[in-house]
Amino acid sequence: MRILILAMLLAASPPALAQSSWLTVDAAAYRLLNPSMPAARLHATPGAGAADAAPVLLVEVPSSELGRVARLLHQKLGHCGGFMVHADQASAQRSLAQGAAVPLAGLVRPSYVIANQAKVTPLLAGMNAKQIARTIAGLSAFPDRFYTSAHGARASEWLRQGWAATSARHSGVLVETFAHTGFPQGSVIATIAGTDLADEVVVIGAHLDSINSNAMDEPGSAQAPGADDDASGVAGLTEVLRVISENKYRPRRTIKLIAYAAEEVGLRGSQELARAFRQAAIQVIGVLQLDMINYKGAEKDIYLLSDYSSADQNEFLRKLIATYLPGLSVGSDSCGYACSDHASWHAEGYPASMPFESSLAQANPHIHSKNDTYASSGGQAVHALKFARLAAAFAIELGSSTP
Repeated sequence: MRILILAMLLAASPPALAQSSWLTVDAAAYRLLNPSMPAARLHATPGAGAADAAPVLLVEVPSSELGRVARLLHQKLGHCGGFMVHADQASAQRSLAQGAAVPLAGLVRPSYVIANQAKVTPLLAGMNAKQIARTIAGLSAFPDRFYTSAHGARASEWLRQGWAATSARHSGVLVETFAHTGFPQGSVIATIAGTDLADEVVVIGAHLDSINSNAMDEPGSAQAPGADDDASGVAGLTEVLRVISENKYRPRRTIKLIAYAAEEVGLRGSQELARAFRQAAIQVIGVLQLDMINYKGAEKDIYLLSDYSSADQNEFLRKLIATYLPGLSVGSDSCGYACSDHASWHAEGYPASMPFESSLAQANPHIHSKNDTYASSGGQAVHALKFARLAAAFAIELGSSTP
């Protein structure tokens, strides 16, 4: 990403606010924040990163205003995210200076050759929309899944128990909760252990939390069923886990299915995990994000987001769709900075992609409200099944492929 240095900034950064939070946003988000939040401070940024979709800025805001930031950006941008929250100024500056992320030294580059039809095709045939619908119903039955609420924490534990039961017949699967610092909701991780290439990892994620953007300052005061955003994505992961477990599939590479906490408030859960993987020099060869997969609002079936993603991996997804989901139409779109958890992995230098349910302009109008229900997505999970099958094909092809 390009680093924007504004002439209006003083050479020295202004002093830090008491109880500050440090955000990175793109210029479009900053233009929305600036007139509404006079306490927000724009800081000069060091150096220059690689070219990407848009300039990215470092902004300091009072921590007490984070809920307002999230509300403004969700309401005005019309999609998830739009910003990243960092632990402190130093980590924010490191993230910004890293730009579009220099790939991890020695990172394995997959061949993206499709060569495992005998493994993939039977598993895809065993996937079904009714199973996905059950998980959507279970998650959206919680009054909300906000990252700081008791309901959000309970939803995490509910999912952990469900995934553990689903995978019980597969001895190579471990389900656990990753506890985050500063909030009670945990991320849930199902690890399918690899065999001879176990140190290389394929990640497929979705976010567990939900919000009502009209009540972010008072969590729990309004319903946030989040059936499409993003119970649908988590349900897609759950269906992938089910067919892998029932078929006792053993990948060569390790596969991790992750339901992230706290996506809606600055990608906090996925950032912590992606940063930990980078610091441990873990070879993540591919990341796929399922965020909103059950509302078919546009002409084409699957839209691949072109910004803050891997062009090579996006082309691989097109090949997977042509091979395993023939007849589906594919479009492309862009969603801006930090619109979902794939951006956390992209920022750490890993190849990441996000297939989306619709064009952004025709996305689900009910998200971030009490109306994001299963019924408002047509009372079906047929659309979500397309994405779950794509995710399974992605996992198995990369999980089984030759280096």
